[in-house]
Amino acid sequence: MSTARYAHPAIRGLLLALAGGVFAALAFTTVAMAKTVEELLAEGDQHYAAARLAEARTSYLAALQEAPGHFATLCRLCRSESELAELQKGDDKRATRSAAVEHARAAVKAAPDSGAGHVWLAVALGRQALSEGAKTRLALSREIKSEVDRGLQLDPNIGRGWHVLAVWNMKISSLNTLERMAANMVGGVPPGASFEQAEKAFQKAIELEPDYVNHRLEYARLLKDRGRKDEARKELEKAISLPPTSNALDARYQAEAKELLAKLK
Repeated sequence: MSTARYAHPAIRGLLLALAGGVFAALAFTTVAMAKTVEELLAEGDQHYAAARLAEARTSYLAALQEAPGHFATLCRLCRSESELAELQKGDDKRATRSAAVEHARAAVKAAPDSGAGHVWLAVALGRQALSEGAKTRLALSREIKSEVDRGLQLDPNIGRGWHVLAVWNMKISSLNTLERMAANMVGGVPPGASFEQAEKAFQKAIELEPDYVNHRLEYARLLKDRGRKDEARKELEKAISLPPTSNALDARYQAEAKELLAKLK
């Protein structure tokens, strides 16, 4: 009801004051309900620890909206998206992997002298490469190597970086004849890769993060492929015995470790 209908100034003033109080209360409630970046990150971390990757991503996206370009948020987003994509299929998987790469690139731009951003970009590119053809994978492999080398140069104590380096050496060293021919069309096979370098990198990753399940699992795959089955079994047994708290995908990794161990036995 319009206050203009009331001629008496006192009544009109009272109504205006009441209306102003209501608006002020609403504004206060909105501010009180808003979450800080730190609160949203903590919320996302709780979801991540409980392996609720989609919910973690939502919280991190909300934090990024509050503080665009926030480095820690971008790194968490890349991690949650690159891992969430492993549980998806088709267009959703491709879109989530692309988002992880986009957020990792933004992290590198936000803090170019932080090793973590470069390593997460290498991780995201590595997972994106899994969806690509041989030529694109080889082209991406050069950027992956460049980013992980830069990340470890800035901070040699990032276990995940050594893991990426190990897998890179494995993949390049395992190229078959047709893949090597395809590589010649995109600049040739990247130099310097070897199974020996892969093993050293896995050992460094495990030294830095002995309880990280996937380090053990992927190292076991390398050992199996190199014919060292007894050593592979030990790594798989260790992977299965670890608490599933090192990664949101630990339950999946441990299931894969059990399956591989059964085959080796």
